[in-house]
Amino acid sequence: MDRITNDPSKLKIIGVNHYEANKSVKKREKEGSTDPKKFDTVSISQESRSLLEKVENLKTAVNEISDTRNAKIKEVKEKLETGFYEKDEIAEEVADKLIDAFKNKA
Repeated sequence: MDRITNDPSKLKIIGVNHYEANKSVKKREKEGSTDPKKFDTVSISQESRSLLEKVENLKTAVNEISDTRNAKIKEVKEKLETGFYEKDEIAEEVADKLIDAFKNKA
């Protein structure tokens, strides 16, 4: 993307000799352009720009979720190592939550 520019002063730097922005080939032919050079144009719609922005926002959200999940996994591992889940009241609480989770799926 860094090679795309609309600045005519930079066109020779990036290797483009001639451009005619925002004109389709048919429109140039209709106007009587007899220049044998071919013209290429790129147009990115507002809808595409909006979708790109949404994708970037989703990527950011997913990355944040991943970090949160990793922190939770680390916390559970530490509790397992310290024996937190070996207490009777904790084991009963975990068992009750598992039973409730399976009841809700059925």
